[in-house]
Amino acid sequence: MLTVGETMFSSQMTLAKSRGFTLIELLVVMVLLGLVSSIAITTVGSGNQQRELRNEAERLHALLRMASEEAIISNTEIGAYIDTDHYAFLVFEEDEGKWDDAPQPYLRRRDLPEWALLEFEREGDEVKLGAQNNPDSNAKRPSLMLFSSGEVTPFRLSLEVEGDADSAIEITVNDQSEIELLGLNEDAS
Repeated sequence: MLTVGETMFSSQMTLAKSRGFTLIELLVVMVLLGLVSSIAITTVGSGNQQRELRNEAERLHALLRMASEEAIISNTEIGAYIDTDHYAFLVFEEDEGKWDDAPQPYLRRRDLPEWALLEFEREGDEVKLGAQNNPDSNAKRPSLMLFSSGEVTPFRLSLEVEGDADSAIEITVNDQSEIELLGLNEDAS
């Protein structure tokens, strides 16, 4: 027969066992939390790429427009060099007869994010990026021209998140030589 003390001790042990979690229960909860957080990070990550792509397209559009205006105001020919991973602006030096980096700080070279895919067409023909300049030559050549007369080489530039064709944003020139930004989803903020 159990004494009163032993009975109380036995009931406390039973309560203690029923209040705790087993190691398997804790592991299951941790795995579920890990899955939920990885899904959340993936979802938020793609949204960041969309926002960053939109910002990059808006920046490039604004810089092309400013460079076009700079060409008119300063009466110089400005070119834009477009490559798979960056873009830069060049100014034609008439005295030397060659293209050189633009001296304006806002027209400096800009790198694109690694995940950004860039396609470029000039005057309706696709241009193979990276192969525009002869690797044996140090001479720089622009991909498109922004003339001092206000004219712009007809071009179409498409930026998108690699592997997501629906994310494409285009920069193009209309018939009046105005540089336009197309394909921005206003609700993608």
